[in-house]
Amino acid sequence: MKLEEIKPGQEVMILNLSGKEDILEKIKAMGLRKGRKIALIQKVGRNLLLKVDNSRIVISREIAKNIEVQ
Repeated sequence: MKLEEIKPGQEVMILNLSGKEDILEKIKAMGLRKGRKIALIQKVGRNLLLKVDNSRIVISREIAKNIEVQ
């Protein structure tokens, strides 16, 4: 399942990251790595608000399509 498909309130683990190298670098710079648990707080327009550890980050749905979760 892709990250953009989950519902607000769900907590998931990142299984795989895909896409072009520049997108992968951006994803990793935000702290999103394979094996990390994240939670979707809210979907706002074309963006997703995520909780990663004690931080909150916003990513686009386009980036979320490159993140496979369980």
